[in-house]
Amino acid sequence: MTITFPRELPDVGYVAADFLLDDSVKASASGGRLINYTQVEDPAWVANLTTRPLTYNQYAAVEAWWLSLREGLRSVLFRHPLVCYPAAHGKNQTPADDAGNLISVTDGNILAVNGIDAGLSLAVGDRIGLERSSKYYVGRITEVTGSGVTRTITVEPTPFDTVAQAGAVVRFAKPALVMRPVPGSFQAPRSGRFYSVSFQLRESQ
Repeated sequence: MTITFPRELPDVGYVAADFLLDDSVKASASGGRLINYTQVEDPAWVANLTTRPLTYNQYAAVEAWWLSLREGLRSVLFRHPLVCYPAAHGKNQTPADDAGNLISVTDGNILAVNGIDAGLSLAVGDRIGLERSSKYYVGRITEVTGSGVTRTITVEPTPFDTVAQAGAVVRFAKPALVMRPVPGSFQAPRSGRFYSVSFQLRESQ
């Protein structure tokens, strides 16, 4: 069997999947009641995942997947296992399944998008994805306007240059992100016959 990377999450069922943005902004006093704010690293998404209780065979398969990633030397293509669609499309998923097309980017994070399903309903807090040249971005919507087959969408964090280009694919359902394991984060406590596996991933293009 040929193994290709990045691989996807094992489909074993998850009871928790926190997906938080690490913005790495530091504050320091500079005198005169002034405070300097400095971004010391690029923003990065961090995922903390916990599986449902697994039998030994299921646990062994997840452990083998984790070992194949070599503590972060290899990557995984992450799609959130619990929150896959915009809030308005938990039941009627079809409008969100159609991808859009990025027309332009203004001020770094205001996206003009067309080619979407006219029935798509987006709201503040929904996630969207951008894909271009085998690179992936996931952002949170902070503002959205428009109707029909076009939308103007403001997102955070600011998309990086490779994906913030006209022609990028815009995903509204199951947006993907390249992530890597955080070394030492894999845990598998046992309770009777079952194992509850937990681990952490961090965004890495």
